[in-house]
Amino acid sequence: MARTLFRQFREIVDSGFSANVNYEGDRLLRKDGTFNVRKEGLGWGERFDLFHALISMRWPAFILTMFAGYVAINIVFAALYLAVGIEGLSGIEIRSPGMRVLETLFFSAQTLTTVGYGRINPVGLGAEIVASVEAFVGLMSFAFATGLLYGRFSRPRTMLVYSRNALVSPFREGRGLMVRVANRRDSQMINVSAGLMFSRVEATEKGPLRRFYNLELEYDRVNLLATSWTIVHPIGESSPLSGVTAEELAKADAEIILLLRGYDETHSQEVHARTSYTAREVVWGARFVTILGHNERGQATIALDKLSLHEPAPLP
Repeated sequence: MARTLFRQFREIVDSGFSANVNYEGDRLLRKDGTFNVRKEGLGWGERFDLFHALISMRWPAFILTMFAGYVAINIVFAALYLAVGIEGLSGIEIRSPGMRVLETLFFSAQTLTTVGYGRINPVGLGAEIVASVEAFVGLMSFAFATGLLYGRFSRPRTMLVYSRNALVSPFREGRGLMVRVANRRDSQMINVSAGLMFSRVEATEKGPLRRFYNLELEYDRVNLLATSWTIVHPIGESSPLSGVTAEELAKADAEIILLLRGYDETHSQEVHARTSYTAREVVWGARFVTILGHNERGQATIALDKLSLHEPAPLP
């Protein structure tokens, strides 16, 4: 049997990641909590979900996409007005062909948004039919945009911030693996629970396989996340990290996955968050610096910009 770098511990069989997936040094879970899995074998139409794409994309991309759609609709209907005849629009007095096209485009925008300033109006049958269709499209498109905006604003989303690194620090009379987390918002999070999952590649008779293990925590739950929470896994004899060095973690392509769950009173819903730390993001022999204090009025403060700061701490 091939030599393994680690002792055997109770494996998680329902981690959701396959033991046979080869990540070739890349992380299982991206820092923003999304899965590092690319789905293939489906056509573009089967894989693409317009609603999910518009709900989940970043705000600048969303605004640009909606504006591009608005412009595209107006261009299509302006072309239809020109196709049925510009004489079907009363009130266009500009003789320049280019400006007449622009006037038609502006009239389309007024019809789509139901503004209707009144200077230009359809008088021909073809133009009236196109205007009626465009008014219907405008009603549907704005209802669609309103639903998307509501979905984006009402979507529960945590604003948790994590330490850039996980630390192996002195803890009690031994060592502990530590990560620090805080809530960036002023929202109230209660009954917050945490879990740490450790993953590594092990040599087996079937070849290298990725294994997953739960890491027991000093405390796996806090009633209130009012300041920051340093999540600690004591590295004892029963820990998969017992006796492991930084070089062995890197060789085994190890990764530590942090899972958080709590109740957000702002949304009155349970929310989930996650991130991960690869072997190169684990700092050995360091401890987090204190970030709690108070201001001149005696109010408690937390320096979130120093959440990741740490200082050297010799390991026992």
